Amino acid sequence: MEAEQRLMVYMLGGFEVYYGGMPLQFHKKLTAKPLQLLQLLLYHRREGVSREGVLEALYGQRAEIDSANNLNATVSQLRKLLRETHLPEGNYIHMQANRYFFAAPFDTWVDVEAAQELRREADLSTGEARYELLHELCDLYRGRFLPGLDGESWVEVAKAEYQRVYRDSLTELCHMLEERQAYDEILRLTELAAALFPFDEWQVWEQEALLKQGRFRQAQELYLQVEKLYRDALDSPPPEIMRRRLQKPEKKFWRRTESAENVRRWLTEENVTESNCVPLAAFSCVYNLVNRMSGADNPYCLLICAIRQADARYTADAVRLGELMEKLSATLTRALRREDVFTRYSREQYLVLLTGTREENLPLITDRIQTAFRESLADTGFALEFQTVPVDDLPEGLAGK
Repeated sequence: MEAEQRLMVYMLGGFEVYYGGMPLQFHKKLTAKPLQLLQLLLYHRREGVSREGVLEALYGQRAEIDSANNLNATVSQLRKLLRETHLPEGNYIHMQANRYFFAAPFDTWVDVEAAQELRREADLSTGEARYELLHELCDLYRGRFLPGLDGESWVEVAKAEYQRVYRDSLTELCHMLEERQAYDEILRLTELAAALFPFDEWQVWEQEALLKQGRFRQAQELYLQVEKLYRDALDSPPPEIMRRRLQKPEKKFWRRTESAENVRRWLTEENVTESNCVPLAAFSCVYNLVNRMSGADNPYCLLICAIRQADARYTADAVRLGELMEKLSATLTRALRREDVFTRYSREQYLVLLTGTREENLPLITDRIQTAFRESLADTGFALEFQTVPVDDLPEGLAGK
């Protein structure tokens, strides 16, 4: 019975309130002042909020303008809002010593309070107890603090603090999980963290866990995804540590001893009929191997394929360019041979390695790619530009050292 009378408040990842296991249905927009007041009072429910603090949080620079009437009206609207829910009848908004409080005659649990308490207890604990507390804290974090109120000063301060606590706690927990070789749990936790904060480099932990499990192909696929994310959003390469790990795997990433047949089976791709797009780090390794084997009987060409405007009236914003690069990737997959490889090199460039190809054969290949690309577009405002990269003038990072 007591559990049914409990109020559960969630502020991390969104605002949700439950009573008796059922969500409170608010018939107002989340940005409405009465609901903002409720969120403020629930967040400060223990110490309350001064009248001046409420005015500043709700009205900011406009706090001087008819402030008393504005605040009195908002409090009245909030009380009406609460009466429309399935909460028991009562006065939940109190004022004492010039401070506003949310007070309920039943137990109230708030996720941010629980997070703060878990962190305090963890700081006073060691060993298994500390591990369990950090684990519970990280599972509690569902996302940014009150994302519906982004930009509000009091929300921004709290949001930064909870993100810091989450980041520090998860980093420490990942080290503990690594010692336990709990790689699946690292993947579960950091996959969520990377979705919430894609540029905080949680993918480094994901990649580490995959490599230690011997899942090299998945680690390469993850790198390719991160590479695309950084190119499209920041026009910059992914974290250097991810590239180094793919280029120079350490002994701890080795697989167990297996027979020659099992090794061959693990290495062999199945049903390969098209060209393959690989991470930039893997492309560099392939290029350097081909370069060492090159000669009169083993020619190759390195091609830069870039998207350019065919008509000055057309421009490509980040979203449009991303769509075009996706189409170009699909075009290269179809138009190239299965022994060729390519990679995303920059925001608007792909590198293509054509093995067994001489430079005089390039016009036939580039025409085929250009035609296939144009056929995939609904408009003709964009075209492809090709450049051959001389062997002695390689892009930085591709030449062997």
